[in-house]
Amino acid sequence: MSAYSELKSIYKDRDCLVAALNEQGYTTVETHDEAVALCGYHGDLREQKANVIVRRRYVGGASNDLGFVKKEDGTYSAIVSNYDSSKHNTKWFTDLKDKYLDKVTTKEAKKKGLILHSRQVVNGKLVVKYLKQGA
Repeated sequence: MSAYSELKSIYKDRDCLVAALNEQGYTTVETHDEAVALCGYHGDLREQKANVIVRRRYVGGASNDLGFVKKEDGTYSAIVSNYDSSKHNTKWFTDLKDKYLDKVTTKEAKKKGLILHSRQVVNGKLVVKYLKQGA
């Protein structure tokens, strides 16, 4: 039975987190207002609970569920089994964070009435420019 680790994160917007997970290849993601139990690789219910869940059948053959639990401060901490940490490693979480931040930025820009002007990679970093509508 693989143990789970909880990883602190910056994710606060559930919809943007789900959209970022979709871009990471997880198109089937559960969301729950009340945290529910994660499942281990045998289908056993674990004591760890999460509000955003990618079930093990979408993670990989012998995998456990991947979860994100909403904390009191409003952030979602990742819950990853030790077994799955080779797949969900630092690079994977860095890519997820970049996609998440892009989603949050786009959402905030839209709220402010801005439209996308350009999106390009400069020195390995994504640079996005917005313009006010009508400008």
